[in-house]
Amino acid sequence: MSEEVENRVCNKKTMNSIISTVKPELILEYCFGIYRFQQVDEELRSASWKYKALGSCIILMYLSIFFPYIKYPTIEQIGDFVGMMEEFPTAVVFLQYITTALTASFYYSKINIRIFTSLLKLDTDLQIATSTDFYKQLRSRLIFCLILLVISHFITTVVDLISINDVVYGIIVSPLYFMQRLQAFIFCVYVYMLQCRLQVINNFLRVFIREQRKMIKPIFTIKKKSVIPEPSLNFIGRPSTENMKVQSLASMYESVGNICYMINEVFNYQIFMTLVSTFVYTVVTIWTAIYLLRKPHNINQLINIGIWCSSMISNIVIMAFTCERLLSVRTKTKVLVNKLIMNYDLPKTMRVQAKAFMELVEVWPLRIYIYDMFSVDITLMLKFISVSTTYLIVIVQVSHFL
Repeated sequence: MSEEVENRVCNKKTMNSIISTVKPELILEYCFGIYRFQQVDEELRSASWKYKALGSCIILMYLSIFFPYIKYPTIEQIGDFVGMMEEFPTAVVFLQYITTALTASFYYSKINIRIFTSLLKLDTDLQIATSTDFYKQLRSRLIFCLILLVISHFITTVVDLISINDVVYGIIVSPLYFMQRLQAFIFCVYVYMLQCRLQVINNFLRVFIREQRKMIKPIFTIKKKSVIPEPSLNFIGRPSTENMKVQSLASMYESVGNICYMINEVFNYQIFMTLVSTFVYTVVTIWTAIYLLRKPHNINQLINIGIWCSSMISNIVIMAFTCERLLSVRTKTKVLVNKLIMNYDLPKTMRVQAKAFMELVEVWPLRIYIYDMFSVDITLMLKFISVSTTYLIVIVQVSHFL
């Protein structure tokens, strides 16, 4: 009974450490009425009706502030196509905010809890829970990136307020775009947390392979002592027919694959709306830029348009780069497991475990898909650039007739 109580206490401490790594991001989400879950007595539970009601009130409050400042076109302004289209990207982002806040609090709460409980079990199996430095380093990196995000958005907002006429409207719209960038950042945080766990698995495989190479080296080889300490934890241990540690690592990789699938399910809509809003904003920006180039004294607006367009595209770039990093770590896992398979000095049972591990690596590609249409990686950026270039040519041709 005492051992069971001790395990519960240890699990609660580990869960607190995991939550603390993303606590600043969750607090910022609370400001927008997004409640993925709540922590009660150091346990994760779905958001209560009080939090859901509070989130709905925040949405309604922002809705009441936002709508009076929308520039509805009058009869005289119907011909001003550029003026009408400038409001469209903001409307798309606002739609993304409402749907994201509602689905995160009402629909995806249980899946978010399952993601963190799965991370808890994975950290326990990987023995990460015994290392406090892992969570401290991860938290410090995420806080640093979050500070960069806030500073970049603040600079972009200041430049925008300087160059536009309606300052009040710019102040009201700015939090919408920050929310969109925050959602993209939180998605990257989830993927990065998964990447760090996969790197731990790779380190265990790497240490075991290094130990096997030392065993087959000649006895009289003279080697200089390394100044940099190397990781000494040999999780797999000594090779033997009874050793089942490779199979344990394979099951941990399967847990990584399941968590990746749940992350994909939670952020599917957010990634899709970010891609749509960025594409709409890019097309409208190109159209507006061509329109403003024909008029004098619009250099400030052109600079502002370029900065905001780069800011919007950076959301997709960061998401694609983060997912690409996860895929590269998976590729390293595949290489390391293949080395175990090709090591004929290992017992047959361990090589069979490595082959089963390789099959799991093939089954779980760790790719993030947007509704099974696009894969979030470097190829997504290439497709986005290709489509944007096509629309640029069309817009340039159409602009000659207007």
